[in-house]
Amino acid sequence: MKKASVPREPYFAEREEQAVMDYINSDSVEEKNQIYNEILIEPFRKMIQSILRRYPIHIGNYDMEEVESNALTHLIEHMVKFNPNKITKSGAKTKAFSYCQTIIRNYYKDHSKKSYTEKKINLSFDDYIDEINEGIEYSYELEQDNQHQLELLIQSVIDKIEDKIDNDSIMKKNEIIVGDAIVNVLKNWHVLFMEDSPEGKYNKRVTNKFAKNKILLFLKEQTALSTKEIRIAIKPFKEIYFIEKLDYMED
Repeated sequence: MKKASVPREPYFAEREEQAVMDYINSDSVEEKNQIYNEILIEPFRKMIQSILRRYPIHIGNYDMEEVESNALTHLIEHMVKFNPNKITKSGAKTKAFSYCQTIIRNYYKDHSKKSYTEKKINLSFDDYIDEINEGIEYSYELEQDNQHQLELLIQSVIDKIEDKIDNDSIMKKNEIIVGDAIVNVLKNWHVLFMEDSPEGKYNKRVTNKFAKNKILLFLKEQTALSTKEIRIAIKPFKEIYFIEKLDYMED
């Protein structure tokens, strides 16, 4: 007689639903990290992997792991907008599970469009670095009024990256190399991002023109790794940045 199979426990149930709310409502970075690492990270990874494998997506020049990592950081950044009191079309309250799935599916849709466009254009960063750096559409503004707060954010990210490099025993060689390079860039950002002008050299904090694409160029020069290798190795540090950024924005 065939033995009846035991039904599997859902990977995202009431415990995970509550954990999302606890994460959103917490004012403590330490508590957020504990909730995320102990309860949410594995269910989120399963959700991201399962959706990616059944969703028709154009991967482009990215590998599967990189797309999944980017989806995870995107989910962390946007799940804080979840409203448990919103009513669905069926008349029931929305669930964090459905909300997170929607965030991931929308990210994959956007990625599909982006990667397809990139493949059509076939634009090489190395070939167009000068044009990118000169284009204002590739820069962002750094307001002087927020300089102190941004410096606190940068220092917090530095501390977390250094702690991960020192204490995470499963980090790969390239990840450590890229992590050290990121710390070096962040510690010296006010020196590295100077701008020449007819009047002389001006710090980017004064000129308010910070070409973020130069960061990749600095990382390539310091690590001697390819763009793809850097993209893969930078993944462990993206979550650190987004978590610290969320805490900074809430403050």
